[in-house]
Amino acid sequence: MTTPTPPTPRPSRQPVRPRLKPALRRVDRDDRTLQLGVHPLRAVVLTELEPRMRRFVESLDGTRTLDELIARGELDEGTVHQVMRMLTERGLLDDASVRPEPLRGLSAAERDRLAPDLAALSLSAADAGDGGLAALERRRAAYVRVYGAGRVGAQIVALLAAAGVGHLCVIDPGTARHEDVVPGGLSFAEVGRGRQEGAVAVARRVAPGVNAWTGRTASQLTDGARRPDLVILAPVGPLDGVVTRELVALGIPHLLVTAGEGVGSVGPLVLPGRTSCLRCLELTRRDRDPSWPVVGARLGGFPAGEIACDTVLSTLVAAQATGHALGSVDGLEPVVTNSTVDVMPDWRWKKRSWSTHPQCRCSRNQFGPLTMVA
Repeated sequence: MTTPTPPTPRPSRQPVRPRLKPALRRVDRDDRTLQLGVHPLRAVVLTELEPRMRRFVESLDGTRTLDELIARGELDEGTVHQVMRMLTERGLLDDASVRPEPLRGLSAAERDRLAPDLAALSLSAADAGDGGLAALERRRAAYVRVYGAGRVGAQIVALLAAAGVGHLCVIDPGTARHEDVVPGGLSFAEVGRGRQEGAVAVARRVAPGVNAWTGRTASQLTDGARRPDLVILAPVGPLDGVVTRELVALGIPHLLVTAGEGVGSVGPLVLPGRTSCLRCLELTRRDRDPSWPVVGARLGGFPAGEIACDTVLSTLVAAQATGHALGSVDGLEPVVTNSTVDVMPDWRWKKRSWSTHPQCRCSRNQFGPLTMVA
């Protein structure tokens, strides 16, 4: 048995009722060769399969326990465990014995809608060998707060709800305008209403079971209520520095997302006390351009908000931001801490790295070099 791709670290526990991952396409190359998965990043090729071995692999449909498979007697117990260990390490198996608790309480339609997301989670690094169920449970329990519900923010809210995030608070006191309308966000039906109410309505349309509410009824971050697991800052106008300072002081992770003048940016994801913060970026810009504080003051804050943010740009940025937000919720290693990912006017992505600034109070106990790598 061979594979053309390196193995992805997976849980070492063998499944109780093993099932070949349904999310991986199965291809019969010939009588002795079976391929699981098609994309080069996923594909595993099992070669030199004797008929008994092939029948065993193909019988892994989740209807039998490992003991029942051994009792069939076509393969000895040692060989069965060896094959199971290899398939588990390669991330090819789900455990069909795991109860689908995260799906409890959902309508049949919502279960069907989430099926592709669950299948994708079963192939992700967040999978615990249970077909993505534990990862989906984390999403349904997660609380994300989004500041800004314009072209970018409203789409982020909709995408988070559609991806299974269970609790969403949207804060944007502005009124929805025709300029805010995009296919994945606010529609003409929301124009004239509050943007935050419109974004909540969009979230409920795509995910009727989501617990979504607006800033009108939201608790203050400092009032002792449950704090968000993540805050996303997608400002329509100049970014409010009071909010960012409060997030750092309270130790709440937050992700900045901007789109303007034909350029989009995702990041950094700030983990207070561990990574560079938004003030670190401001101080770095000041060091590179001594007049930068004047520019920021004239703008009323930086980023300045959604200016010349076209439909495609807003959609690209919203999707990229939501992907990073979901990675954080899923417990994956953050990709945009100490960095920003920009979509350029030619549609190429460019990553920039940032460091904590020695003059920023967030780095009081962890001084780092002042660098910005373009």
